[in-house]
Amino acid sequence: MHLDKDILIKGNKIYSPSTCCFVPQNINVLFTKRESERGLYPIGVHLHSQGGYGASCNDGSGNNEQLGVYKTPKIAFDKYKYHKEKLIKEIAVKYHKFIPNNVYNALIQYKVEITD
Repeated sequence: MHLDKDILIKGNKIYSPSTCCFVPQNINVLFTKRESERGLYPIGVHLHSQGGYGASCNDGSGNNEQLGVYKTPKIAFDKYKYHKEKLIKEIAVKYHKFIPNNVYNALIQYKVEITD
């Protein structure tokens, strides 16, 4: 289990009993943002080597799934957002019996924003 500070309160920087929760590692890594590696593009988007903008998504098990190449960063982000929110919900359902209800509800309701 890993201590997470971002699931219950998006963008939280404070570690406390009311703002943090313990979750399995593969849930915790779903919320790693790697802002220093991202560069100019929205989360989940990168400049593709063959032109256009690639979308990719960490699946929680260490795999970075390639979601395709798109004409604009916004289109690539929209693809990432859809995939990431779907993945988070699927994992929430999978772990529902093993995580507290407040964590489950936060995962089910989680929204990826272009400013993340």
